[in-house]
Amino acid sequence: MGFKAAIFDLDGTLLESMHIWSSLCREFLLRHGIDENIDLDGKLGVISIRSAIEYVIKEFSLDISLDDACCETWQIVEEFYREKVSLKPGVSKILETLKLRNIPAGIITATENGLVESALKRVGLQEHFEAVFSCADRQTSKRSPEIFFEMSGLLGAEPHETIVFEDALYAANTAKNAGFAVAAVYDASEKAPEKLAETADWYCRSWENFPLDIL
Repeated sequence: MGFKAAIFDLDGTLLESMHIWSSLCREFLLRHGIDENIDLDGKLGVISIRSAIEYVIKEFSLDISLDDACCETWQIVEEFYREKVSLKPGVSKILETLKLRNIPAGIITATENGLVESALKRVGLQEHFEAVFSCADRQTSKRSPEIFFEMSGLLGAEPHETIVFEDALYAANTAKNAGFAVAAVYDASEKAPEKLAETADWYCRSWENFPLDIL
């Protein structure tokens, strides 16, 4: 097909990392000697990490300030990205194919830049990306296509010449509606994988099954 640029999401797409966010409160409790499974999704819906930690402190009567607890949980996240995070299977082959075909790539992620840098250094992928856009640092989101347009322009390609790799339905919808080609992969964090498969031009249970010949 001959794409001129590629844009990747980070968590759940390049990296096996989404579980750190869903297990963060449990890990925090374990460090305080409490072995409890806690389902905040069922109790509170979509909430911020700070609100989740505040709930946990009250629920388990922990003797720690909210600010100190938030610092501690952030250290857990930083440690994970720096020392434990791993690639999703099949990612390396895709990136090597892009490199061999001189197709530039960038990352657009909700994760803040410091964590992105730590993760890319751990898995050895820094050289594969021309740019990283952090929605957190830019105070925007992938619900707006502007950040996709900016990245494709930086990479020297029009939207229809660019393939976007994603695991989240909302971001895949944004990219597809903006004229980008979309390749999607299954991740347990996505609540509507069937809709993601319908939205994407290519959908894989694993990147190991991605058709490299389309690049």
